[in-house]
Amino acid sequence: MGDSIKNWQKFGENDPYYGVLSDEKFRSSKINDASLKEFFESGRAFVKETEERLSKNFGCSLNGKKILDFGCGVGRLPLPFAEAGKNETLGVDISNGVLEKAKQHQSMLNVQNARFRKYDGKNLSLGKDFDFINSYIVFQHIEPDKGMDLLRQLLSALKPGGFIQVHLTHGHCLPWKTYANFYLRTKVPIYNFFYSSLKHRKFLSEPTMQMNHYSINKLYEMFRAVSQDLYIVHTNHGGHLGAIYLLQKQTL
Repeated sequence: MGDSIKNWQKFGENDPYYGVLSDEKFRSSKINDASLKEFFESGRAFVKETEERLSKNFGCSLNGKKILDFGCGVGRLPLPFAEAGKNETLGVDISNGVLEKAKQHQSMLNVQNARFRKYDGKNLSLGKDFDFINSYIVFQHIEPDKGMDLLRQLLSALKPGGFIQVHLTHGHCLPWKTYANFYLRTKVPIYNFFYSSLKHRKFLSEPTMQMNHYSINKLYEMFRAVSQDLYIVHTNHGGHLGAIYLLQKQTL
């Protein structure tokens, strides 16, 4: 089992909201009704942006679409996607902890048309009938060799004429010392142990989230194999550079 999977499972059990949005107010020890509302409002805002992007570039909406959200976490995106699509929405994640939270929020928000499922970290086994697939701020935490294989599976699960929107990172603009410290903490366990122990003045290893960078050329090659229309929105998350890619799968 890869480190990225182990790390996300730790966040899923201990800090599932902070694992999605790294703001101290979303720590499990600090989350309250106000911050939880803000957390889900941010998901609704993203879904609204997605609808606007689909309408502007393809002249279509999410209404009636069968939707998949990969790396669904506690339901921040699949639940508002279900509300917008008014059809079946599936959320998939690796962590039992976040999936249980997602089901609790589904009940609290009274969303009827969403369901959640765990996958094993390798095989998605999704079928080939989704109208819209989304994955946002997820692949950056997965090692590129594993991520590229998962992305191929997502593209395969998309029906001809369907849409996929996926966020991927490809570089950074951080000072080299900052990036070197971050890289060593996420890739070298003994370094993270000493760093965490000195920081907290007791022996421990803080869970860390990898930030992996994907080859733009390999991504373009994969996307161009299934679509001639590729829309890109560039992103910068804390100095990590990436893009949201939106495309429509070619019809047969």
